Amino acid sequence: MSTESFDGDSIGPRLDLANLTIPAHVGERLAALHDANGRIDTGAEWVKAIRAASERTQGEVPTEDDLCYVDDGDHSVEIDGETASFVCVLDPLAVPFLRGEPGTVRSTTPEDGEPITIDVERDGVTVDTDDAVVSIGVARDVSGDGPPRQEDVYTETCPYIHVFASVDEYERWAAETDAATTSLPVGTGVAIARELSRELFEK
Repeated sequence: MSTESFDGDSIGPRLDLANLTIPAHVGERLAALHDANGRIDTGAEWVKAIRAASERTQGEVPTEDDLCYVDDGDHSVEIDGETASFVCVLDPLAVPFLRGEPGTVRSTTPEDGEPITIDVERDGVTVDTDDAVVSIGVARDVSGDGPPRQEDVYTETCPYIHVFASVDEYERWAAETDAATTSLPVGTGVAIARELSRELFEK
């Protein structure tokens, strides 16, 4: 779908990515993945690095068709009665903003298998689990040998972006996961998806 019809400003929470601090251990790995100059310390720097790497390897910024669709993933979005599923939860969170339409995101937590429902609405976001958090992460063994291909980014980040029913569940998962990760409130994760959709996909 073309991003020219984007009107995602009308839905969901807002977040200035320049004010979103990324922990150093995550920012170092993100910088290596995206072949960035220096550590990535803010959400704004992250988006800039993703877009620059995409333009170098793809020749253009991504579209909705570039999202990581799968037939039966643990993360899905429903809009107007149509459902699509994905490898990581960030993609279905982005779809409502790319289409400018409210949607319902359903996710299964990786540690305890708990179902989580997130409604992206006209005036914000509603989560059916009060203590839910979103993880952001990247593999520890990223080589940093030049700009990554789209599939490299998916391989190194998608397995580490999930929703959890609580910080406790996230911490149990993170302790056994070979990746640099951090957790954020679900509202912040949704706002990141909104800003990524606007800043990364908009031409």
